[in-house]
Amino acid sequence: EINKNFSFPLKDQKGEEVSRIEYSIIDAELQDQIISKGKSYTTVKGRTILVLNLKITNQHDKSIEISTRDYIRLVVGDSKEYLAADIRNDPVMVQAISTKYTRLGFPIYDTDKNLKVLVGEIGSSKKEEVAINF
Repeated sequence: EINKNFSFPLKDQKGEEVSRIEYSIIDAELQDQIISKGKSYTTVKGRTILVLNLKITNQHDKSIEISTRDYIRLVVGDSKEYLAADIRNDPVMVQAISTKYTRLGFPIYDTDKNLKVLVGEIGSSKKEEVAINF
């Protein structure tokens, strides 16, 4: 269980904030097989998939499309590398004034430890670190 909530601005074409997007990480799980966009992915020996279950809430009175992977990066151990999700359903369509559940998948090694995700907008220096412990 993670249950971390984040709020990001929804901007119009002029860059003006018109509403907010609520982006929540519900939980994380490890899986050796996952289905995304109708395709089945199975890991090879020594690998697994870190799956983050997300909840996206659109408070705006219009539908939006969001690339959920643009708000989150995985860091393994003390690495300085930021990994983007390889398995995703982006773009995710969230209807007006509604909530959509989706997930992101990161292929990792079975031996990877000290996992954490950085959550925030691309280009922003403000990122929150969330530890993923199993």
